[in-house]
Order: sequence, then C-alpha cells, then structure tokens
Amino acid sequence: MPIEIQFEKRIVNKVVREADARSHRDYLIVTVLAGMFLLGLFAYGWQHYQYIQYGYRLEDAQKKKEQLAEVGRQLRLERASLRNLQRIDAIARGELGMVVPVAGQVLILRADSPLTIPTPQQERPGEAPAEMAAKRF
Repeated sequence: MPIEIQFEKRIVNKVVREADARSHRDYLIVTVLAGMFLLGLFAYGWQHYQYIQYGYRLEDAQKKKEQLAEVGRQLRLERASLRNLQRIDAIARGELGMVVPVAGQVLILRADSPLTIPTPQQERPGEAPAEMAAKRF
C-alpha cells in the first residue's frame, strides 16, 4: 500500500489593486444621474397625485355647491310662505287670540316727535283691571 504525502504550501499573495480614479468618478456620476432621474420621477408622481386629489376636491365642492343651492331655494320658498300676511293673520287670530285694535290702542311714535311718556288711560268704573289689560292687547 502506497503512502501518499501531501505538502501544503501557503502562498501569501499580497497583490493590492489600485483604486481607479476614473472608474470611481464614473460610478459617482451614474449614481448622481440616477438619483436626479428618480427625484424627477417622484416630483412628477407627486404632482400627478395632487392633480388627481384636486380633481376629487373640485368635484366634491361642485356637489356641495349644488346641494347648498337646493337648500337655499327651499329656504327662500319657506321664507316666502312664512311671510305670507294671510297666514300670519290667521295664526294671530286663531291661535293667539289677537283682534284688530280699536281706536286709542294704537300709539304711533315718530323719530322727529319729542320724547314724551303717554299718560295711562283712566280706569272706568265697572271695568276690572284684568279686562282693561285684555283690551289693550
């Protein structure tokens, strides 16, 4: 049986690769250009996103404007119906028990007239104060 012997020889290779300045500069230029391209792409994407969002906001604002216009129209109709003098007169007479004032119950004050306090009406004999108060209103 033959014996095999193996010798291991360690080789220390101390070859050092020199840094290529031109290659390093080329890598740097490519990296900067790629960064600028990506930055431009992100800026374009952001602007496009904002454009779409403003479109949605504009559509929502137009819908809200239409809704508010409809509410305004309904409120104008309601105001017109509430200002109807016949309706006001019917409520005043029916629900509140108001009557047309008689002579002497209406006091008209004008801005150019002197400031005077009207004298209270004399109590007539036979009328209770509550009856007079009811007649005043």
